[in-house]
Amino acid sequence: MQMLIRFSSILLVIIAIVETSFVKLDQNGYENVLIRIADDVSSVDCLQTISNLKVMLLEASSALCTAVEGRAYFRNVTILIPNHWATNCLVDDTNITWPRTHMADLIVTPNHPNFGSQPFTLNYGGCGVSSLPVRLPIGYLTAPGKGVAIAHEWFHYRYGVFDEIGVNGDPLYPEGYQITQPEAEILPTSCTNEPLKGEWIGSEWQNSNDNGNITSSIMFNTNLPSINRLCTAENHLKAPPTKQNWLCGSRSVSEIVYSHRDFIENNNTQARNCSQPIFSVATNRHRGYHIILDVTSAMGVDNLMDSAAFAASHFVWFLPEGSIVSIDTFSDTYSQLQTPVALNFTNRNAVLSHLDKITSKSTANTTELSQALDNAMRMFRDGSEIILITAAQEVPSNFSVYVDQFRSKLIAPHILALSIQASDIFTPLARDGRLYFVPSRSNTPLVPGVPYRNARTWMTDTLQSVYSRTQSYRAKVEERTLQIIDGWNNGTFQLESTATSLIFAFYHLDDGLSMTALTRGTLLSPLNEECPIVRLGTFALYTANCGNIIFEKGTWSYFIDVMGSSTVRLDTFFSSDSVSPVRVETWTNSIENKQIDWKTQRVVIYALATQQEKAVSGLNLFAHISGDNEADSVLIVSLNENNPSDVTKGDGVYSAQLTDLPRNSIRFSYVVEIVGGVGTVDSGTYNGHPMAGSFIPSGQSLPISAINRYVYGGSFQLTLPYDGGDVLPPGRIVDVNISNFDSKNSSAVLTWTAPRDNYNVSDNLVDRFVITSEDADSKEAIIFNGIVKPLSGTVDHVITAVSVPKSNNSRSVYFRVYGLDPSGNQAQPSNIATVYVPAFYLPTDPTGDPPILPEWLFWSLIGLAVACAILIVAIIIACVRRYRDARKREAMGADWVQIGETSIGPNRLPERKKEANSIKAVEPQVPDFNAHFTPSPIRRASSVSSTRWSDNSYQTTGSEIYLRPRVTFTEARIERPADSPERPSSSKSLPTYAFGGGWDNSPSPASSSSISITTVSSSPSKKIPPPPPIRKYHPYSFERNDNNETSNKAKTKLQFGGGNDAPLASSPSYLAHQLRKQDVSYLHRGELPKTYSMQTLTSASNSSLSRFGVVLGADSEASLV
Repeated sequence: MQMLIRFSSILLVIIAIVETSFVKLDQNGYENVLIRIADDVSSVDCLQTISNLKVMLLEASSALCTAVEGRAYFRNVTILIPNHWATNCLVDDTNITWPRTHMADLIVTPNHPNFGSQPFTLNYGGCGVSSLPVRLPIGYLTAPGKGVAIAHEWFHYRYGVFDEIGVNGDPLYPEGYQITQPEAEILPTSCTNEPLKGEWIGSEWQNSNDNGNITSSIMFNTNLPSINRLCTAENHLKAPPTKQNWLCGSRSVSEIVYSHRDFIENNNTQARNCSQPIFSVATNRHRGYHIILDVTSAMGVDNLMDSAAFAASHFVWFLPEGSIVSIDTFSDTYSQLQTPVALNFTNRNAVLSHLDKITSKSTANTTELSQALDNAMRMFRDGSEIILITAAQEVPSNFSVYVDQFRSKLIAPHILALSIQASDIFTPLARDGRLYFVPSRSNTPLVPGVPYRNARTWMTDTLQSVYSRTQSYRAKVEERTLQIIDGWNNGTFQLESTATSLIFAFYHLDDGLSMTALTRGTLLSPLNEECPIVRLGTFALYTANCGNIIFEKGTWSYFIDVMGSSTVRLDTFFSSDSVSPVRVETWTNSIENKQIDWKTQRVVIYALATQQEKAVSGLNLFAHISGDNEADSVLIVSLNENNPSDVTKGDGVYSAQLTDLPRNSIRFSYVVEIVGGVGTVDSGTYNGHPMAGSFIPSGQSLPISAINRYVYGGSFQLTLPYDGGDVLPPGRIVDVNISNFDSKNSSAVLTWTAPRDNYNVSDNLVDRFVITSEDADSKEAIIFNGIVKPLSGTVDHVITAVSVPKSNNSRSVYFRVYGLDPSGNQAQPSNIATVYVPAFYLPTDPTGDPPILPEWLFWSLIGLAVACAILIVAIIIACVRRYRDARKREAMGADWVQIGETSIGPNRLPERKKEANSIKAVEPQVPDFNAHFTPSPIRRASSVSSTRWSDNSYQTTGSEIYLRPRVTFTEARIERPADSPERPSSSKSLPTYAFGGGWDNSPSPASSSSISITTVSSSPSKKIPPPPPIRKYHPYSFERNDNNETSNKAKTKLQFGGGNDAPLASSPSYLAHQLRKQDVSYLHRGELPKTYSMQTLTSASNSSLSRFGVVLGADSEASLV
């Protein structure tokens, strides 16, 4: 008998969908990091490829260590090479048995048809959700110094964080953004610890070469050599419209990374040393499948035993030749139904005959499950995938030991749970693998032409999905429920591409009827080549034996001649080595088979559609969801690329958020269908980072059509049945914008598009919103909570004004808007709208009242107050000094200068003569020293005596010749007041300076240039100012007596100048100068004073006497200082 189906001997490259990775963090070292080299990577220079890969991972480990400050690095890494590389490239066979292709963390592939040699990671889920494996194109391995880029992708993959860079032309994550402010500066979208330097060239930002101080963030840029850190909560920028800000609520990358279970569960908060990774090279040890069948009494319910045996037979029959198969059973006993055997043409029927003889037992005892699990661990070590099919109601007491051993030995089993109890019991064992809940009964009636699924069909198709995940992709293109009637029956199906292998099979459903005989059957290819249809053994399984014909693209036809009638299930699968078909994989957000609390967490179904690694867009995908309670109807939901849960449009990922669920079920299984699908495949090239934007630009789209797919994706479980309550929030607002900012009134006008309820699925428009604000000094706080109706004349355009929170600091204020439905469900936060607010206000007081003055006015008033205070202090100091000087003159026996004036006018001469005759004559009129006077360059020619002091007695006319004034100061004398007893006896005499004459009634001629010095002795008298005190003058000579005292009362003149042309010393400046300069000690030595000739005088200034060392007293006297 010929092989019914021809299989390829070379395994196909599979797309690894979401699986639980075996990676774990021990202290700060990641272990079990698995890198798989895809089968279609050339083995030419394979040793160099492995060497390049090791160098890159060394750099990536170092970059990871630096970025997380020593809290993580790659401790050991296993490189899984293709089996056909082993001959020339396996240089250190370490006998590692655990790695499986579908568990890889990083995959080395040929250069991507769209993205070239750029590494990338598909982030399909929300913030903190691990992504699909990292893709490393082979061309990237030769690029030096790219470890930071691999670390960048590891952050995507492991921690579920996103890029912090913008994309030119992207609607959500543009390359530049604008903060509402007067300057309206356009800033580059980024996250850096220091302002980024560069310039805009057109619409593209170009970094400058002067960014050496920028160290973060790796998620922003991997090309700047100084970048080696993550943005932290302290330096994270919330305003830029990055993918990280949008999907993670403006939290920094480091906050998300350090909240990952790797660091939480290990309490990894300290930096440690990072050593170099240890590398191992191994081949894929996968050889086949080890099947464990439950034969307890639970399998006797609803013919589960028969359905399980049939599904196992179907699975074994269509395995490639050479696959290793082994079968065990358990209940209260353990049996090796089939020892490991390599399938071939002669032994397949023998294996199937063993399965045909299986019957369930009457006991529910599972004590011998332990032996079955012991043998399963041995089979896994030898390269077999573990498949467990069970409806057990209990497990042995030591079951938890096997759970730990499976995890420690890195075993990821595939468990088909045929009952609710089995689903609950075996979930821990499937933590690192997959648990598929199989509904025991159908949720739909058995009607021809209507999709019908029961336990048999679910198990049969689920096992084919296991094969596609673990070995080679098989596309199911046909699934029909047919009514076969007596006589000829015919139909058609489509192959959209040439196939390497084809499975065409049909089998009876449990309708109580059966065909009595298959008279004849034929499968006809598009080229009219015939494949006979035959029955396999005792199982009612019919399949086509096509031998060596070519499975052409096009319409295939089948013709069946039967006796009797029956309702059958018809399935068609195909696979291809040379031409890649459209591949569809599916999974849910139930990571590690964990239960989902529908009250707090959404249920999301995902699917990935690709062709030759290129994304397929535009398909119509539907998920058919069946619950564990047959009272619940099948739920059908649409998966699309515009779902709010979709991260990047155009990446081939489709998703559906379940807004409604059946009311009675907790466990659900689903199948994703595409019927007659029409879509496009992107065949263009893209040079930017593929996952940085909200969509991947399509370069050249090629249409595809006639796509049929049926993909069984497993199951998910709720914590409790859905009660129909409204727990789904409105859709997310994505276009919040600040249309106006009024800095004077501190208000901003926000606009956005109102969402609809239930993730935008409902038709009900949301009109209640919560608006929050946040800045660097304060956490997010609600500033508005209420109803805002759409603008008149629009359907969903909302506009409202809000107050900007007041602060004395200049800062950026961030606004978010949340939609609220009538049940109070709050949507995810909107995008951030940012306004730059200058400093306005005084600090707030303890009562929390807002500031009332602008900051500039506040500091201006402070400055004015300080200036006034300084001025007041200066005035006080001056007054105090003046007062103290007056008191000092009163208290001390100081020398005083009494200055008077005389007039050469005739009206004063008689009075002078009269005064000279009396020794008690009153002193002449004292000038008013305190009077304000603006000097005139030339004195007035007046006969009237002036009482004002002139500080500018001469006028300079281009030479040193001065005019004689009409009014001159005639005499200055230095005397000791009578109340100064402390003056030394040797200093009884004080000099008197006479200007042009004396007070002895001898008038001074107008031309006189002499200055006389008259020595007088003061007699005791009391100084009572004003009027000036009456003083007695006793002329005496400068001659000394025997006691060295002056006793000769002679009058001597000191000449300043020598003629009529000499100026008179009538200015206070000159007087002060001479008083300070003159050494009066010669008077006591009896020497004649020095005569000054041609004395050059400087014109007096407008300053007071104090400028010249003379201080005016309150009694109109001047004292030398």
